[in-house]
Amino acid sequence: MRKSLLSLLVVATVIAAILVAGCTSSTSPTPSPQVVSTNTSSTTATTSSSSAASSVSPSPSASASPTPTATPTATPTASPTPTSSPTATPQPSGKTSIALGIGSGGPPQLVFTKGESINWVVDVTSQVTGTTVCGGTVTVSIAGVSTTQLTSAPGCFHTAYFTLNSGVPKDGTYKVTLSYSGYGTLQPSTSSTSIRVSG
Repeated sequence: MRKSLLSLLVVATVIAAILVAGCTSSTSPTPSPQVVSTNTSSTTATTSSSSAASSVSPSPSASASPTPTATPTATPTASPTPTSSPTATPQPSGKTSIALGIGSGGPPQLVFTKGESINWVVDVTSQVTGTTVCGGTVTVSIAGVSTTQLTSAPGCFHTAYFTLNSGVPKDGTYKVTLSYSGYGTLQPSTSSTSIRVSG
């Protein structure tokens, strides 16, 4: 009798264990799918998207071009009436005239005593401009004595200066010949006068 009770207790224990095991297996929650990995990849994708979005430079906003202003039309100014250019002073040229000039002592001296020095200025004048000119040479011949001189350039107040320190040793009337060589466009010229020498 005791043995059969023990057997029943064992069977009951086994049945109870089976029931408990069945209840445990039926009540245990079904493991949920691995959402974590899905969320992780989604998070990673989101992070990558965010990184990519942050690395992309924002497109510069198109700045509005200023509306071009109309260029003001230039008011035409009246051209000044051209004035006649001043007439250029003609340069000495062409025919010339040569003569004894008026020096510091006045008109040229033409009467001398024997041995008195002779000092003259000689002027060559352009017949075109009426001005005294320089350039070339002047030759003065008197009483068989001929002297040639270059024209005096400084200021050209007179073309040349003639000096005969020993004068003329004899009484008489002597012819004086003046010659100009010409220069550039200036033509040669000659003239003559006479002097009186007395004792």
